[in-house]
Amino acid sequence: MIKVEVKKVWLGKVSVREHIYKKALRLKESLGIVHEKEYMFIPYANLKKARVYTDQVFKSKYNDKSYRLIDFEWKPWKPEDNNQGRLVWVIL
Repeated sequence: MIKVEVKKVWLGKVSVREHIYKKALRLKESLGIVHEKEYMFIPYANLKKARVYTDQVFKSKYNDKSYRLIDFEWKPWKPEDNNQGRLVWVIL
């Protein structure tokens, strides 16, 4: 799994740089996205379906390379609530 940390969630989406996304595709690995203390996993099988490309091209601050951002809908993993009762269908 390739882990990436994002600093903000904007309109329910998180952005990952294009080269990280392509690396996950090339290595056929899932993508783990961390924001503060929450995290989500995107399995390799769902990587192509879950993404939205941005049209804007950004320049890196550290070198002359350019990149685009790939947006993913932010759905953090939450443990199952054991206090919540389960609905059981009884067929008579």
